[in-house]
Amino acid sequence: MNKVAAAVVGMFTVGAGMMTVLGSVMGAYAEPVTLAMMGVALFASSSVLGGAKDAAPAGVAKEA
Repeated sequence: MNKVAAAVVGMFTVGAGMMTVLGSVMGAYAEPVTLAMMGVALFASSSVLGGAKDAAPAGVAKEA
């Protein structure tokens, strides 16, 4: 399984676990909190998997 697929499967597994735990703690607000946490986790994993990329292509001056 490649890294991207593993990251997506991992995030949804984490989300399912959070729904289970938060369902008993937060009641009706478990779903929005879980979706927010999954959004942050997916953004973070996308940043990690994407790596550092140049803001400008080679040969183009970068602004200060």
